Amino acid sequence: MRILKGLSSRRLTCGCVVGIYETYGAEIVALIDSRERTCDRKEHAPGQQLTFQQAAVDAAVLDDSVGRN
Repeated sequence: MRILKGLSSRRLTCGCVVGIYETYGAEIVALIDSRERTCDRKEHAPGQQLTFQQAAVDAAVLDDSVGRN
């Protein structure tokens, strides 16, 4: 997967930071950018792709990101 541009980012309740990116294939993905030292979730490794539900991205942020060109 090749990242075209960053759209948004958000701090999760566990303290990790997730970025929302657009790929060259026009797919929108959520990736862990930074892991909080106290986070106990195994799936929160830097660079790990998460589903939007896992990333706790609300619909307003997702809708705003998808609408940009």
